[in-house]
Amino acid sequence: MGATALQLSPVQRYLDRLYEDLIGMTGGELASYIPELTRANPAWLGIAIVTVDGHVYQVGDSRQPFTIQSISKAITYGLALEDRGLDYVLSRVGVEPSGEAFNSISLEPETGRPLNPMINAGAIATTGMILAKDGLSPLDRILKTFGHYTGRTMEVDETVYRSESATGHRNRAITHLLYGNGIIDRTPEDVLDLYFRQCSILVTARDLAVIGACLANNGVNPIGGVVALKSAYVKKVLSVMSTCGMYDYSGGWVFDVGMPAKSGVAGGIMAVLPGQFGLGVFSPPLDAKGNSVRGIEACKRLSGDLSLHFFHVARSTSESVIRHVFGCDRMTSRRRRSPGEAEVLAVHGQRIRVYELQGELLFGSAESVTLEMLSALADVDYIIVDLKRLVSIDEASIRLLTDLCQPALEFGKRLFFTDCTHLYRLEKYFKRCVDATQAPGWLDFEDTDHALEWCENQLIAEVNTNSGDLPSRLDLSRQYLCTGMTPDEIETLQQTGKIVQFSAGCTIFRVGEEGYSLFFLLDGEVEASINTEANRRLRLTTLGPGMVFGEIALLSRSKRTANVVATRETTCLEIRFDAIDDATKIKMLANMASYFAGKIDHDTQLIRQLG
Repeated sequence: MGATALQLSPVQRYLDRLYEDLIGMTGGELASYIPELTRANPAWLGIAIVTVDGHVYQVGDSRQPFTIQSISKAITYGLALEDRGLDYVLSRVGVEPSGEAFNSISLEPETGRPLNPMINAGAIATTGMILAKDGLSPLDRILKTFGHYTGRTMEVDETVYRSESATGHRNRAITHLLYGNGIIDRTPEDVLDLYFRQCSILVTARDLAVIGACLANNGVNPIGGVVALKSAYVKKVLSVMSTCGMYDYSGGWVFDVGMPAKSGVAGGIMAVLPGQFGLGVFSPPLDAKGNSVRGIEACKRLSGDLSLHFFHVARSTSESVIRHVFGCDRMTSRRRRSPGEAEVLAVHGQRIRVYELQGELLFGSAESVTLEMLSALADVDYIIVDLKRLVSIDEASIRLLTDLCQPALEFGKRLFFTDCTHLYRLEKYFKRCVDATQAPGWLDFEDTDHALEWCENQLIAEVNTNSGDLPSRLDLSRQYLCTGMTPDEIETLQQTGKIVQFSAGCTIFRVGEEGYSLFFLLDGEVEASINTEANRRLRLTTLGPGMVFGEIALLSRSKRTANVVATRETTCLEIRFDAIDDATKIKMLANMASYFAGKIDHDTQLIRQLG
C-alpha cells in the first residue's frame, strides 16, 4: 500500500484533525510517586492506530519512547496463562473488578487472592508465574513476548527501573502479603524486581497500537504475522481489560468509550476494538485516577465520532466486504458498443474501476476498502462504488467513504456511489456534511450500469478526440452487419433505406410486434428494455450512433423481443427486410451468427470470472 494512499486516507486525516484539537488541551499532572516520570514533557501527544490488515496511522509524538508501566499487566497476564494454564492462574488471581485505585491492596479475605490481574497486587502475582524456559530467564521471556507483540527488540529503561525500585515500598508490602498467603512461590524480592523491570520496558504509542492490533487480530501480529498470544487466551485478556483495565474508572470507560483498554501512569493507553484495530495514545499528564487526560479524551472522541463502542453490534457479517473489483476492460455496461468503441474499452477500460461491496460495512473493513480506492486513484480516472449488496453501514464507514470525495476531486477523478437508496443514513450524511461537489453528483446514478455507461462514454469521447478517430455515422462499413461487404454492396444497401426521425420518449417498437425492418442509428440514442413479471422495466441495453437494432427479426421475420424507445432526438436509417437482396441477407445472417457467438463466448468468460 503506497505511502500517498495512507497519507490521503480518511483515517489519517481524522487523526490529524484530532491531534490539532487535543494538542492545546491542558489539565492533569505528571506521575510524581515515581520521580523519574516527572521528567516527561507534558506537551507530548502521540496517537496511533494499527488495523488488523496491518495498516499503520500515526500522528504527533507517536514514536516518542516512554515506559509501558501498568499496560504491561495485560501482556504478562496472557503469558502467565500460556505458562501455567487457566485453572492455575485463576486459583491465585481473580477476575472481579475492584473499583479501587491501581495500587490498592485488594485481596480476598479467605484466600489472599488478588481480585484481578490489572491492579498491582494481581499483576505482581501473575509476573511471579512467568517461568524460565528454553534457556531464557523470566525477564528475557517477557522481553521476547513483548517483541512478538511489537515486532521489534524491547529493552528496559534502567533509570526508570531504579527510580521505581527505590520508591516502590507499597508494592513491596503487597508482594510480601502475596508471599505470606502462598500466592507467589518465589522470593518476594525476585518477583518484585521482575515486576519493576517489566513496568520499565520502553514503548511508543505506535507500539501500543500494534499490541492492541495483535489482540484485535486473535493474537497474531498483523504486520509481522507472528503469534503473540495463543488465540484461546485472547478473549480472557480482553475480558479482564474490559472490566478492570482502567482501574476505578473502568465502569465509566465502558460506558463512555466501550473498548477493552489498559492504561499506564507514564501516560499511555492501549485500546482494542476486536476484529478491527488497536489504538495507542501517549500523553503524560494524568487525571486523579491515574489515566492520561488527553488520552481519555482522544479515545472518547474516536469512539463517539466513529461509533466504535463494542456494544454497537453488527447485524450481519461477510467473509470479505469486497465482493468483486473489475475494470471496464473486463466487464462493460449494458450499452451495446460499435467495434471501434469496444476496442477503446478493451484497451483503455481499466481506467474505469467498479468496487462491489457486500455484507455490513464497519470501521475496520471500510478502512481497508477506502485505502484500496485511494491507492487506485493514481491508475484510474473513474471509480464506481456499488453498495447494492450492503446490508447496513455504520457511522464510521459513512465518514470514511464520504471522505474519499475530496481526494478524488483534488486528483481530477470521478467518484460515484450507486444502488444506495436503502442506505438512508449515507444519503442523509452526504446532504448534510459533504461540501465537495462534482457533476454528475456523487449519488446521481441509481444503479451501477448507468454510472458505468456514463463513464464509458466519457472515456470513449476522450480517447477518440485525442486520436482523431471520429468515424462518420453514415459509414455502414463499420457496422458489424456489413462486415465483408464490398463498397458497392454497402452503397446499394444504403440506397434501399430511408431516413427516419424519432422525438425523445417516442416508442419505436414494442415487444410482440411484427418485425419488418432494422435500424442503423445515425444520431441520438435508444434504449431496449422489457417488463418483468413484477411489472418493473428492466433495461437490456442502450445504443448510440453507429449501432444497429431490430436486426434479430431478420432471422425469421419474428416478433420483436424488446421495447425500444428513443431517449433523445434520434435519427436512423431504416431498411426493410424485403428490400435486401438474398446475397446481402446471407452475409448479414453470417455476420449475426459470428457476432452472437463471440458475445456468448465473452459472456461465458465473464460468468466464469465472476464465479
